[in-house]
Amino acid sequence: MKKSDHTRTAACHLAVERLLAGLKEPARQRRTLELAIDHMQICPYCQSNLEYLVQALMAREEDRLTCRERQELLPEYLQAELEGRAREERWRPIALHLEACSQCAAVYAALHDLAALAEGRRGTEPPHYPTPDLSFLEAGRATSPALPRIPWRLEAGRLIIEFTAELVCALQSPVRRAAYASAGLKSARSRRILYRFSLKEAVENLEVTVTAEERHDDPARCTVIVEVDVPSKGGWPNLAGTRVMLRRGQEELETQWTDAFGEAVFEGIYTDDSPNLVFEITPPGTERSIAEPPNN
Repeated sequence: MKKSDHTRTAACHLAVERLLAGLKEPARQRRTLELAIDHMQICPYCQSNLEYLVQALMAREEDRLTCRERQELLPEYLQAELEGRAREERWRPIALHLEACSQCAAVYAALHDLAALAEGRRGTEPPHYPTPDLSFLEAGRATSPALPRIPWRLEAGRLIIEFTAELVCALQSPVRRAAYASAGLKSARSRRILYRFSLKEAVENLEVTVTAEERHDDPARCTVIVEVDVPSKGGWPNLAGTRVMLRRGQEELETQWTDAFGEAVFEGIYTDDSPNLVFEITPPGTERSIAEPPNN
């Protein structure tokens, strides 16, 4: 995988999706194509990875391994990279996928770091191991706020999630943010996460994660990323087409459809509006694919 001094952002991901849509229907999607090109002309990351982007566009349509299947191959790919064999033809689909998929790239980055630490290529051995102070664990248990009941419901095949001030306050607490950071791998994005919310196992065959990231250019606004996974679809690239409507109370702010990775990205949302955000999520064929568990 090609290394770069620059970092891929949600805007880079959106530009790639716009480019794919524009190339598929250039006559109808001319404006979409122009937006993608405008971003790539000023983005150091996209410019430094243009070669891989072109290769990804030329990748064969029948190459449809899921993210889970690719992640199972990552240890072998890492070994091949360490031995200088990563440019072999058999590893080309993995390299291209890592360039396009932020989730798998984060898994690979964590695996790479673990291998470096295990082999002594990163970090130094301390002269002795001090006695750890674990008192913070008890303090953390005492002060960690319980996540309030998630305000969600199903209506006519739609999953509706309504944020509240109590929920956002709990998600923004230092202890809660630390818990999310320790539970997951490091993000491929460079922007600080303001809060993250996941709804899993509540609705059959549907998992939703909402992440709010800070914007360096405007502290009053944030980028909201909605990730929708329908397990029965088998992961990437079969997660496109879920309708995601973002509302502020009763006011509709924007409607998007998820891309092949299951992501819908909403830019420029006012951070102060977080307690009033409502998400309406409608997967295609939802009347047959999702259902509330009987014991819920």
